[in-house]
Amino acid sequence: MGYNRVNFCFSVPTHNNTNHDCERINTYGSTTNLHSNQRRFLATGTRGSRGHGWYVNYNAGKGGRHLQGEYHDADSLKDRERWNQAVLEVGSRQLYIDVAVEPRTSGSSGDAVMMSKKNFVVVPPLDELSKSSEKHRLLIDVASAIMPETCQNFVDLCSASKDGYKGSLLYRIERNVGICGGDVLSNTGKTGKAANGTPLSLTIEQDPLAMWHLPGTVTMTVAKVEEIDSRFVLCTNAAQHLDGNYRAFGKLTDDSLAIVRGWEENLLTKKGVPTSFQLIITDCGLVEARQEDGLDSDRDGQSSVIKESA
Repeated sequence: MGYNRVNFCFSVPTHNNTNHDCERINTYGSTTNLHSNQRRFLATGTRGSRGHGWYVNYNAGKGGRHLQGEYHDADSLKDRERWNQAVLEVGSRQLYIDVAVEPRTSGSSGDAVMMSKKNFVVVPPLDELSKSSEKHRLLIDVASAIMPETCQNFVDLCSASKDGYKGSLLYRIERNVGICGGDVLSNTGKTGKAANGTPLSLTIEQDPLAMWHLPGTVTMTVAKVEEIDSRFVLCTNAAQHLDGNYRAFGKLTDDSLAIVRGWEENLLTKKGVPTSFQLIITDCGLVEARQEDGLDSDRDGQSSVIKESA
């Protein structure tokens, strides 16, 4: 026994809304006989999810719908870069993060192999890392004058000898966005804690959202409204979808950005997680404190960016 194809008739406005043609469409929803403008009307149309008048603006040379949304009239990239630089010039501090690119060799014994458990990743002791692993230094300028609470939380996590960034992973690579790190509890990106041990509550009045998410921006992820913990993102590209959601507070130096982009482009990943190498933070802290201790701090970009062969 087959299905009966019941035809019905209804009016579909044409593109100029002056004539109303009657089209017969079967119950399977076939629109193959409809004009393209009519199919657009039935789906989303110029007044649907694409936004009012997007097609008219497209014909007027204003770009596709992705250029006509919330940020279509935003400042240019150079204007936003100048703004971020002006925020940093009000008052900033510089931090360093040393990262070891540790090969992840299957079949190795002992704690030197990172073993993934459920909701947890074990990192080998820093004194057991292979001597052949490449090491890089990233330098970050943070807007400590405009966003004091956010920056102090980051500084404290960098300076902490325990339960801080030292010994944690840059655990995820988001292509065309950046590299995620700072999960000091499980190294999976699912957890995190502020320097005081609990999520840090911040309002816009305390720490304004003063910086744009541009290439080189360092931003804290916001797990809940007006709450941050330890997780951060090193942006490698402009990420306008993060503006107003995450809390940008710093910027990588140009040489450091080149290193991070090299990791993003060349490290193989599976669902965003590096497969053959792990990015381990071996040391971090304030540059000024390191200089006071008489230690060398001018190591930005000391070694070449690694390239993993497929």
